[in-house]
Amino acid sequence: MPILSIQSEVVYGHVGHQASRFILERMGHPVWAAPTVLFSNHLAHKTVTGRVLPAAEVRELIDGVRKLGVLGKANAILTGYLGAPETAALVAEVVAEVKALNPHALYIFDPVIGDQGAMYVKPELALALSSILVPIADVLSPNVYELGHLTGLEVHSRAQAVGALHALAKRTPARAIIGTGIPDPDHPDELAVLALARSSKSDPGTISMAVTRRHPIFASGTGDAFAALFTARYLRDQNLKSAIEAAVAGMSHIVSETAATGSDELKIIETQDKWVAALGA
Repeated sequence: MPILSIQSEVVYGHVGHQASRFILERMGHPVWAAPTVLFSNHLAHKTVTGRVLPAAEVRELIDGVRKLGVLGKANAILTGYLGAPETAALVAEVVAEVKALNPHALYIFDPVIGDQGAMYVKPELALALSSILVPIADVLSPNVYELGHLTGLEVHSRAQAVGALHALAKRTPARAIIGTGIPDPDHPDELAVLALARSSKSDPGTISMAVTRRHPIFASGTGDAFAALFTARYLRDQNLKSAIEAAVAGMSHIVSETAATGSDELKIIETQDKWVAALGA
């Protein structure tokens, strides 16, 4: 199943496409990767070179794919770090176009805004993600910080996360809303993924949960890797519960190996046999 992926590109490290593309292609999904930024490395390193691509350049790249007549073959659009607010508007256009060509195509939206209690994109981009892309997503996967930002609610526990998922559901038609990295004071050594599944916007939905051990790591890209693991499994049968359980299991292998080696980059390649098995390939 081809996937049109619109997110960041780095030379060194495992964030954006460098975290997601290998996972998706290893699981059999051709990835059409449109970059939104071209950086030497991710921003958590001490130095970085490169630039955010203007939306006009991203549009030009997608126009080239359009001319090949293949956009309708995409079974999913996956977006991550967009870099510029104008790119959010472009994504909305592309999603509408792909869905017109292929009504079964899904838009899987990872709203990259911030983490660890802080926003790391410009406020204008955060606003564009919230106002333009949240209302058109089929699947929405904010981390705990982003879930709080998008709803204006405090999210420090599993119970608060459930409330925030229901609040976010009022703003989007998404059939699946997934909150990742959810802490809980009663379970300090664990992080949870909580997911709301529903058949329509009027459906209150059901909550699924998968839990993993908390590992102290300093690597970026966990959200990008999780989104790829989830997407690879979800596209198989659109079973949300199975997809989050498989993605959490796969992610735990990546994170535990990253923690064990003290690496500042995710050990995605080194653990591939384990996460492939977790996804049930």
